[in-house]
Amino acid sequence: MTDTGTFHTGSRGIVRLAWARRLGLPDLSFSDDGARLLSEHDSARELVALVLFGQLAVSGPSELVEATNGMDSDDLVAGGALLRAAGAGGHGLHTAVLGFADDLPLQQPDTGPQISRAAADAIGLEMGCPPDDVSSAGLTGREHRYTVMLPDGPAACAAYSVQEGLLADLGVLVAPALRGRGLGRLAASVAAHEALADGLIVQVAVPSHALAGLRLADALGIQAQGHFASVQLPRR
Repeated sequence: MTDTGTFHTGSRGIVRLAWARRLGLPDLSFSDDGARLLSEHDSARELVALVLFGQLAVSGPSELVEATNGMDSDDLVAGGALLRAAGAGGHGLHTAVLGFADDLPLQQPDTGPQISRAAADAIGLEMGCPPDDVSSAGLTGREHRYTVMLPDGPAACAAYSVQEGLLADLGVLVAPALRGRGLGRLAASVAAHEALADGLIVQVAVPSHALAGLRLADALGIQAQGHFASVQLPRR
């Protein structure tokens, strides 16, 4: 993911506000002072570590948040330290690179394919893709879907959900046989520009191991600004 070009310093406050609300922190918690932020909620079902613009925040049950004291921020968002802090029963580790954009170049193909917003076309695409890819893209959990249609059916889909009324969290899925042809980039560009037109900041959370997803974000011009890790917790 690129480090330059499409995210302006003035948009930091919007992203910080959205993530403060997501983690149950006061609205103005994130700042340039870099202080470690702790959000303790004993009913929480996950333990979360977030590094956003270089500042670490940890959210979860009090005793587990306190267990992260002294742990390195890079180790926490890499996941290993977070699992150790979660202890027995911690599972479902998820790590991601966070990227944001408040402006993107418009992708204009020579001949524009049909774009469908129908849920059925996104579902049809999912049916032909590996389960891990479907889970990672999370299309069915995102209410705004843009599917690139070819004569043979759905080829690629980008979808976003609105978080805290401020961020458009974007996921992309491409049919396996059609990858490497720019269709995912086209779908993502369409969805991203719809979100930007609605006054939202585009966010991507790309799994740390997903090289194709990282390359796509880079191709779109989305700027890396953080890392995220979460661990699911057993019922108490």
